[in-house]
Amino acid sequence: MKLCIIADKEDKVALYLYEEAKKFKEISNNILVSIEKLYIEGNEKIVYRDKDITDYDFCILHIPCNTFPFSYLAAGILHNKKVILSHEPKAFLYLSNRALMIKAFERAKVNYPKTYLTMAPEVSKNIVNKFDKLVFKLADVHGGKGIMIVRDKSTANGLIDAMYTSSKSFCMQEVIEGEVVKLLVVGEEVIGIKEIPKPGEDRSNVAQSRIYFRPSDELIEIGKKIAKEIGALCCEVDIIERQNQYYVIDISINPSLLMYKELSGKNVANILLNSMLEKKEEMEATWERKLWRKLSRLLPLPIQERI
Repeated sequence: MKLCIIADKEDKVALYLYEEAKKFKEISNNILVSIEKLYIEGNEKIVYRDKDITDYDFCILHIPCNTFPFSYLAAGILHNKKVILSHEPKAFLYLSNRALMIKAFERAKVNYPKTYLTMAPEVSKNIVNKFDKLVFKLADVHGGKGIMIVRDKSTANGLIDAMYTSSKSFCMQEVIEGEVVKLLVVGEEVIGIKEIPKPGEDRSNVAQSRIYFRPSDELIEIGKKIAKEIGALCCEVDIIERQNQYYVIDISINPSLLMYKELSGKNVANILLNSMLEKKEEMEATWERKLWRKLSRLLPLPIQERI
């Protein structure tokens, strides 16, 4: 069977996945491709040099969300060709914009901070007046970037004017104080990391240190709900814990697997690859059952009963 890993250029995680895939006897052909080297031909082919990637059995898409809509279209073509994917097309759609990410939270039935979207600066400023401080997030920027915590109303109003003047799409969220945890959902495994913030730092992505921990059953359920909703065999879920309540604040579909490997001691690339092989087996078993059902309708009744 053949595996294609599509990644950003010079991606160390992709190299880790590539080297681990070499150890699987089931994978006879394994290539690592920079997304910048691909092109879509019509609505049927994804081409790298002279290779059509849709001919491969598996594809790991370890690419950032700022590659939308190319990533979404490419994943859609591969999905239609029955290629086993690390991420379904809807993962790239959900994470292309923070407003759509909120939709994923809603559909997964998980808690998240109150979030506000507006079309006019006057309405945004009215919302600001209700809070002592708010989180401003650019709607189409991910990876911990494009986030600002504002404690002063005049600063917030100036930021709102600047956003609308530059036609930047953004959302506002209530600030929830608490402990930040990260969950890596990979296959059926959920790995937890706690972030120790730098002194005086509010942003969850700026940590002084990180430690591995075993997630509770409730956290495991939250992580798996998110992964299922966005159609991901591998994703990272950022959560704030406050007074035994959990609030999901972010999702990443290209997490640092090397960080989780180092902190947990678990070979997460191996887990992901095994999960994809299992999914292939399940899909083939499903196809076989469907084929037998179709054939049985054409067979005489006694033979149907024996089947």
